[in-house]
Amino acid sequence: MNFGDRVLYKNDSNISKGVFIKELNQVEVLIKLDDKKEKSIVSKHDIKFVSNMDHMDLSHAMAVADYISKEKYDGHFTLLCFTSGCKFCFGTLDKINYNTTSLMASGRTIEDAVKIAIEKKIDADKILDNDDKMYK
Repeated sequence: MNFGDRVLYKNDSNISKGVFIKELNQVEVLIKLDDKKEKSIVSKHDIKFVSNMDHMDLSHAMAVADYISKEKYDGHFTLLCFTSGCKFCFGTLDKINYNTTSLMASGRTIEDAVKIAIEKKIDADKILDNDDKMYK
């Protein structure tokens, strides 16, 4: 399994959806469950692979975005939706204009925009740096 893969976690009689974070050792993995704020260490035998990030649904995309934003960006991300599609970046854009929105990850859906932002590591700092370079 790879970072961001969608998994099912079976705990007693309950089954929860989550996101695979990383393998800790030969028997344990770290996952982020959709319904919990904290990460969980669980046995490899208790999780089942569901899908990778190529086939994300909205809850999967938001669970991965939420995890990354909390780990690296103090919990912040920027999501804009227009009739022509969605824009997404990690962090908080303090100025939103044509140039900054054109530098955000673009997708037909929220899931597409989040996936591109994850793949290309698009964050507000990178966007603002590139925006400043446009005016020089």
